[in-house]
Amino acid sequence: MVEISAGTGAAVLVPRGARIKIVNTFGSQVVDTWGLNADDTSEYLSVEHTRRKTGKIFIEPNDDFWSNRRNPMLNLEVDTSPGRHDMLVACCDRWLYQHYGCAPGHANCHDNYLDAISRLGIAPRPVPNPVNLWMNFPIEGNRLILGRPLGKPGDFIVLRALLNVIIIMSACPMDVVPINGDDCTPRAVHYEIMDRL
Repeated sequence: MVEISAGTGAAVLVPRGARIKIVNTFGSQVVDTWGLNADDTSEYLSVEHTRRKTGKIFIEPNDDFWSNRRNPMLNLEVDTSPGRHDMLVACCDRWLYQHYGCAPGHANCHDNYLDAISRLGIAPRPVPNPVNLWMNFPIEGNRLILGRPLGKPGDFIVLRALLNVIIIMSACPMDVVPINGDDCTPRAVHYEIMDRL
């Protein structure tokens, strides 16, 4: 298992047919997650297109994540958690932390994404909206409610690549509001690439 330290990001190639297991090691950590077609990085996992294709706000096992070109990119094969993975809220960025009154330079998922793809030599483009794994933002009427994590330590998901996909993950650095638990403490997560279950 590879660790992604609290508040940092990583990017990894998952070849077509292979799987990535992402583990919520401590049970309370949000992992902002993106996918890029490794053969043409202008094609990306689109939560907007995924919602349209699945007709769902929260993706479920056996559902696909779709690209901005309406191609299936990833299949959610396994999810041991209660299944609340937000596909509505933008990733945290320097402007959000400025809004909260944090000091300049606060770690954020937007910059973690850009840093991770730059380490692979991928030119920066506008950052797509992520799949916020394990972020609980329930909908009540016409309002999004900031909820506490619902998972338990060791919860994991398994994604199967339907294309050659670069997966980018950020162990969200949010320490102002309790999306990462009541103590507002970001924590490490782990992942591994698997050829099969």
